[in-house]
Amino acid sequence: MASEQQMKNPLLVGRAIRAQLENEVPQDLPLERDFREDSGYTITDHVQELHKSLSKDPRTLELIAALVSHLHAFARETQLTHEEWTKAVKFLTRAGKESTEYKNEFVLLSDCMGLSALVDEINHPKPPGCTDGCEPGPFYTEDAPTVPSGSSLAKSNTQGETMYFSGTVKNLKGEGIRDATVDVWQADGDGVYDIQYPDREEPNDRGKILANPDGTFSYRGILPTAYPIPSDGPTGDLLHALGRHPHRASHIHFTVKAPGYDDLTSALYPSHSPFLGTDPVFATKKSLICQLTEERDPKRWAEMGFKEGEVHGGRVWVWQYNFVLPTVDEVAELKKIRAKKSKL
Repeated sequence: MASEQQMKNPLLVGRAIRAQLENEVPQDLPLERDFREDSGYTITDHVQELHKSLSKDPRTLELIAALVSHLHAFARETQLTHEEWTKAVKFLTRAGKESTEYKNEFVLLSDCMGLSALVDEINHPKPPGCTDGCEPGPFYTEDAPTVPSGSSLAKSNTQGETMYFSGTVKNLKGEGIRDATVDVWQADGDGVYDIQYPDREEPNDRGKILANPDGTFSYRGILPTAYPIPSDGPTGDLLHALGRHPHRASHIHFTVKAPGYDDLTSALYPSHSPFLGTDPVFATKKSLICQLTEERDPKRWAEMGFKEGEVHGGRVWVWQYNFVLPTVDEVAELKKIRAKKSKL
């Protein structure tokens, strides 16, 4: 083990380290045994022991220990070659270089490997009977207007066919939840979000809806269509290599909040959409797929709140869904149960 005096000896330690020693002297440990494969002490054992001896943060140690264990097991299981390792490093380097404020390749990679969906399930477990969640995606904004139930969320010149959405926000007892807010955002009939238009001046196809006291709410809008995630980077190349596509099914995003209840971020999908079974970010679930109906009676359009001339295509797509939220306490209890199982 090197002493502080040895670390400051210019015959033993270079200038860069000596400069750093003015602020912090690193802890050094002796190398007491060799490590090699097919022995009782491998590189994995050595890395884990080193971290255990030096790390001061228990959670960081827990995370890194598990990561090292699985990474090393992956290399052994696949007999990873130098060429394959170099290719992977180049892939990750490219992902970092090509990431921007609006397209983070590492987030895309996490999404397309199913990791984002898994993290959401771990952090927001749903008791049986509650609405499934998913990640919010990259197109959420904070500037959506707060509007009463029954409002229109789409500007008059928005591309797409007319839609009427109605829903409820209830608890597991079937009771309507008071003071619920339903945050909605979606693509238009061309599969484009408002923030993707260069001439955007104000929010469109989005809004924070104040549900009625009984938990019901509705809005008038545009039927969304499918669109691709960014596929011009390394994540897109990986999808292609795996025989997958970058196209997301048609959907509407929701974040539902109410005092005393666990926040729900989810998305709903029309059953007529393509790509439901091959969603590149694994956000589709059967419980979130909805059967839509077509309303062609102008009298019903008026009852929904549409004015003359607002309905395009001779029909209104009618979409209905009942959201069920767990309480904060119900989620906390489920997390405790899962944590105990994971330790077994």
